[in-house]
Amino acid sequence: MATLVQFSRNIRRRGSSIQNNSARLVRRVGRAVLRELVNSTPVDKGVARSNWRVSVGNRTSVVIPAYAPGKKLGIGERSNARAAISAGNAQIALITTGPSGRGAGQALFISNNTEYIERLNNGYSSQAGAGFIEAATLRGRQEIRNFRLLRR
Repeated sequence: MATLVQFSRNIRRRGSSIQNNSARLVRRVGRAVLRELVNSTPVDKGVARSNWRVSVGNRTSVVIPAYAPGKKLGIGERSNARAAISAGNAQIALITTGPSGRGAGQALFISNNTEYIERLNNGYSSQAGAGFIEAATLRGRQEIRNFRLLRR
């Protein structure tokens, strides 16, 4: 039979495990959703794709220029996609536990403040069908379903 000290140790260990796994889950879902959003966004000049911005704690409202501007770049464009994903992943990496990191309890925001992102999501561009934002959130839900918070 376990002693009270052993029980206490096990509970603390389990609590720490849940906290660490929660942060891993937030990072995993954030990376998956970001990648899906960026890669699904129709591209003309690269501004909409570049403006998938990630922030922790507070939503950003800034619109930035395209990382690699051009004209009629197309859905296969990679420079803006790589830059947006890289910048987003740097913010997602801030979700950690412990005294130096931001805990999993912090809200992770993925936003796009271009004035026409809703129109693109409604199918305005022939490069992507309507609902690519909703499809990305479904991808995040799939990641959550496949994740085990309590591990041995």
